[in-house]
Amino acid sequence: MPRMFARACLAAALMLVACESAPSADPPAEPTSRPKDKPQPVPAKVETCTDWSKEDLTDLPALPESRYRRTLEQAWMLVLEKHYDPTLGCVDWPEARVRYGKKLAQTRDQTEAFAVINEMLGELGQSHIKLFSGGSDEAVGPASVDLRVRWIQGKLVVVDAPDDSAVPEGTVLDKVAGTPVSELSERAEQRTERAAEFAGLTARLASAKLSCAAPGETRTVTVAGASDPQELRCVADPSETMSLGNLTGVPTRVEHHMVEGTTVGVLAFNVWMLPMMPKIQAALADLRGQGMTALVLDLRGNPGGVGPMSVSLARGLLEKPGSLGKLEMRAFTQEFNVTPDADPFKGPVAILVDEGTASTSEIFAAGMRDLERVSVYGAGPSAGAALPSLIEQLDGGALFQYVVGDYHSPKGVLVEGRGVVPDHIVPETVADFAAGKDPVLEAAVADLRGS
Repeated sequence: MPRMFARACLAAALMLVACESAPSADPPAEPTSRPKDKPQPVPAKVETCTDWSKEDLTDLPALPESRYRRTLEQAWMLVLEKHYDPTLGCVDWPEARVRYGKKLAQTRDQTEAFAVINEMLGELGQSHIKLFSGGSDEAVGPASVDLRVRWIQGKLVVVDAPDDSAVPEGTVLDKVAGTPVSELSERAEQRTERAAEFAGLTARLASAKLSCAAPGETRTVTVAGASDPQELRCVADPSETMSLGNLTGVPTRVEHHMVEGTTVGVLAFNVWMLPMMPKIQAALADLRGQGMTALVLDLRGNPGGVGPMSVSLARGLLEKPGSLGKLEMRAFTQEFNVTPDADPFKGPVAILVDEGTASTSEIFAAGMRDLERVSVYGAGPSAGAALPSLIEQLDGGALFQYVVGDYHSPKGVLVEGRGVVPDHIVPETVADFAAGKDPVLEAAVADLRGS
């Protein structure tokens, strides 16, 4: 199987805990593959921010009849009641309800209705707030083609594949399951504003196309410059699966190895789930037993999960007590305090990020860097999708992910909407992957060897 990748369903829905805070230094220029700038919807702001939790909203006007009116009402009310900011960023939430309720009455199907509701939610300008269904174009089946793809230099590139694959690493794809890559990228551009968002969503849409309902089914890919498609067979994910709330059968994977010829160890895992900690601790112990003096923690493609697990992992890497930051809910504030283990690893640590690194992964990277314990490497910022959230099933079966808290890193570095900006920017090219190189990992290993 290719090295670790995050399934599309995880990236779409498992960003359960993450962060936002005060401004930091400007990030480096974004890659040229970012979507074109486009005008943003103007939220219905009020002159003076209103604390909606104190307003009498018992006499709200009735909305026009529509099939998904109840869905809009439920989503609107959950935001009103559970969002950490009772002013909702000065958005006139009752006015938005009426305005989008009228638009909803003009929709013809679920796709249009959900688009209207998500447009309303988008006025809050935050990640981790979305209405989706099992029919999402990011949803994946229990099996998939054994490839991992990313958006590199404005192209959809195979970045991981088996040694005997008919579509090797570095291959640029023109079509996925009969769908032109240009169509997938246009769809992603319409739904995103930042380069990291755009790259991540394009890859997730392509990965969803490469998934299957069962092992043995086939999907096709068309290589750039070729006319005939390649038929590839789907295989089952061999990972152990775990369930969390409305998410079931989540594949979990922990991998580790020593970099040949060095004393640098590499640890990677694909999602933050507390039952995975014994395997992660065992992997660290094994690496230390092999003489590890420096660690690379590969969080690329890791979309997040359970926030408290960040504290559990930090215990094994910190020599003295510290905090990864604080989580501010509407009713309380929780500090991510870390008490070190009796024998933590004391060698230098590098964290690898990419556009698929999100939520709890961003909490951990930002918090550990603020504590001056790690250096971050990547070709660009992480996803910047970093707000604590919950997922709830609404009447009719739709799933609604909504923000419930605000996370501040120890030094107040802004992550939400910007991502964790690497300390070491390492360019990636299609040629690198075609040559079997991993420039980000190689740069981190070279620096760790030098240290």
